[in-house]
Amino acid sequence: MPRQVVITTAVLVVLAALGGFWLGQRQVTLDASGVIESVADAHVAQHGGDRSQCVGWPGEDGAVFYVRCAGILYAVDRWGSLSVVDQEGGI
Repeated sequence: MPRQVVITTAVLVVLAALGGFWLGQRQVTLDASGVIESVADAHVAQHGGDRSQCVGWPGEDGAVFYVRCAGILYAVDRWGSLSVVDQEGGI
């Protein structure tokens, strides 16, 4: 095999490995207190009320965390996106 082909292939493999490492480092990491605080801030900004009304717990299935603020249940997925699951009711 010609030397240029080997060098080109090696460079492409290294670039792909570096790109994969970089994308892996960009993965979102969530901690419970940060999630609850963020959801509480969003809830207070949209609906008013007090941040102390919000409680959170680990989720299941597609939701990493559930946070309930004054009767509204929010689900947070592993990428940090927020969705309303239930309003004014139980789980």
